[in-house]
Amino acid sequence: MLPTEYPFHQVDVFTGEGYYGNPLAVVVALDPALPIPGDETMLRFAQWTNLSETTFLLPPSDPSKADYRVRIFTKAGELPFAGHPTLGTCKVFLLHTGRAVKAAMSTSRSSSSPPSDHLEIVQECSIGFVRIRVSSTGQGKEMISFIAPPLLRSGPVEEEKVMIACEAMGLDRSRDVMDTQWIVTGSPWFALLVKDVETVMRAKRTPTAQSRDLKFGIIGQYRRQESTVTAPRGSEEQPLFEVRTFPHAGNVDEDPITGAFNAGMATWLIRSNLAPARYIVSQGTALGRCGRVLVERDDDDLSKPESRRDIWIGGEVVSCIEGTVRMPKE
Repeated sequence: MLPTEYPFHQVDVFTGEGYYGNPLAVVVALDPALPIPGDETMLRFAQWTNLSETTFLLPPSDPSKADYRVRIFTKAGELPFAGHPTLGTCKVFLLHTGRAVKAAMSTSRSSSSPPSDHLEIVQECSIGFVRIRVSSTGQGKEMISFIAPPLLRSGPVEEEKVMIACEAMGLDRSRDVMDTQWIVTGSPWFALLVKDVETVMRAKRTPTAQSRDLKFGIIGQYRRQESTVTAPRGSEEQPLFEVRTFPHAGNVDEDPITGAFNAGMATWLIRSNLAPARYIVSQGTALGRCGRVLVERDDDDLSKPESRRDIWIGGEVVSCIEGTVRMPKE
């Protein structure tokens, strides 16, 4: 039996220049004539790509509610939601459908919607429907953003887990860690706020026997004037925070740039007044990447309490590989 050919993309997420962000493989099965691969085939292919995530772009269950459906796989199994796969899959959807920001007025889901300078997309995934906004940044580039999902778990992290994470990273709990928080939007992430960027950069990434059960990340703030291990912050458009994430439970030592972690982190920091309503995150520096995540609270409706305003997590996406992939028929 001959295999089925599917359109295939590999994109780079949270970067404006290819090969400096977080790669994502996307198999496109939007064509109704193409069979949707089975769970085992999806997982096997995700294991074969050997990337942190691989997605399958599928028709929505109900076209009146969503533009497309996505299934997200790691090498270990399926995720209900993840940030960089959301942005990368949306980019591939735009490429395949020809949707563009300039067409936002004519392609709006509701004909009664007011004119907009951005395109609204709705993604269906295991956690439900996720709103996505696509805005032009000029020179043919786009900023793709999703609304940070609600936290499914928050609050301080158990001390035992904090100590395990600190041991894995080679950090001193009492000297280096300022605060901790569960920031679960899908995967069980927790965050450690550390004293500075230097602490973030010197953390080790190698898992220990105990840390292999955990997914955690660290956050350090840049100082406005002082020189740091990367660059002085200087202006509002330079990064405010440096982030590193260690999904050891997912069999990954360090993830280059993690949208879901940044989404949960933004909800925690902004609503706790530990960060402004708009800021930029740098991630991937320790791995030789140059990831940038734009975080922005929607303050258009000032009648809404700040705690109920949406927080958008955005980044640029670059298409690096385009072609077809052959997958076995089932």
